Amino acid sequence: MKVSKRFANVGDSSTLKITAKAKAMKASGKDVAILAAGEPDFDTPQNIKDAAIEAINDGFTGYTPVKGIPELRKLLSEKFLNDNKIQYSPDDIQVTVGAKQAIYNIIQSVCDEDSDVIIIAPYWVSYIEMVKMTGATPIVFDTSQDNFKLIPEKLEQYITSKTRLILLNSPSNPTGVVYSKDSLIKLSEIIVKHNIYCISDEIYEKIIYPGSEHFSIASVNDEIKKLTFTVNGFSKAYAMTGWRIGYVGGEPNLIKNALKVQTHSTSCTSSISQKAAIAALKTDDSVIKKMLISFNKRREYIMKRIDNIDGLSYVNPQGAFYIFINIEEIIKSTNNNINSSEELCMQLIDEYKTALIPGNAFGAENYVRLSYAASMEEIEKGADRIEQFVKKNL
Repeated sequence: MKVSKRFANVGDSSTLKITAKAKAMKASGKDVAILAAGEPDFDTPQNIKDAAIEAINDGFTGYTPVKGIPELRKLLSEKFLNDNKIQYSPDDIQVTVGAKQAIYNIIQSVCDEDSDVIIIAPYWVSYIEMVKMTGATPIVFDTSQDNFKLIPEKLEQYITSKTRLILLNSPSNPTGVVYSKDSLIKLSEIIVKHNIYCISDEIYEKIIYPGSEHFSIASVNDEIKKLTFTVNGFSKAYAMTGWRIGYVGGEPNLIKNALKVQTHSTSCTSSISQKAAIAALKTDDSVIKKMLISFNKRREYIMKRIDNIDGLSYVNPQGAFYIFINIEEIIKSTNNNINSSEELCMQLIDEYKTALIPGNAFGAENYVRLSYAASMEEIEKGADRIEQFVKKNL
């Protein structure tokens, strides 16, 4: 049976595959510590759920404009100005079925088969596969030698006449790295100089730890703003993963083309989720701060535990809720039959009932990603098992 050439080399999501396996094991009665998924373990705040229930009871259950309902886009315009110092009018904003669809829409609308797209590694698993779906060529910029941060001065060696787009993610999944204002200003100068598009994925912007702050590249000046798509959503900050609602701001002509992709694929996002998103934007920041305090306690705990396990290391996560652990010593060890991050993760889940995501999914073979968006009990249990696993395999 023939399949599209563009999809022949598109891979599955390791994140979803491992998480699905772990959940199936747990459902069968096995005591699995799931430290794999990028999903807050908190429930959606009650006022947001109440707004959705009210929308249902009011009969707000039909199609909406594909771009999103006007009230929501107006509030998002205000949010961009207040939080990100970016002036997007409501017409410059598109509401999407999750932030993931916003990114997909953009890549589909600006890339051709002869385009190159720069992807900063380690990268979120879907970036590279989305680029492949267009027929464009992913150009991977490895930052592992620079503590997982793109050095702006090194970027130009990756830019050619075919470069159409660069994908930026701060705070980063999987590393937790946060780009400084100075770095993003320097990066913006290079992007503008070469006239390439930028997707700034800011889905974790509210999950920032002491000593770091979020900065939006599109706020630097009008020149970079015209080339930037600022992507965000409600899944992480408001624990609304299943509601499937994201958004993107950009120049009107750029948003117009991205809107065409959505018009002929999913059409509008859920009417009910849009009403819930309005409530989220009106929610006091104390709700987010409460989750952030918990995430930070877990972050500090897991860093201390890893510090005390010989053979493991990491770069301090400044944002998001992941820690990217270096496992190179285990892979190189002759005391085991582990030759890759995937083999390590499969042994860990099969023999020690602990689920992590292999680094090869993120373009970093010698690493694994641990998510501390889980209960402290789960994290403690998982840390104990990881320690036992490492002692046996080093």
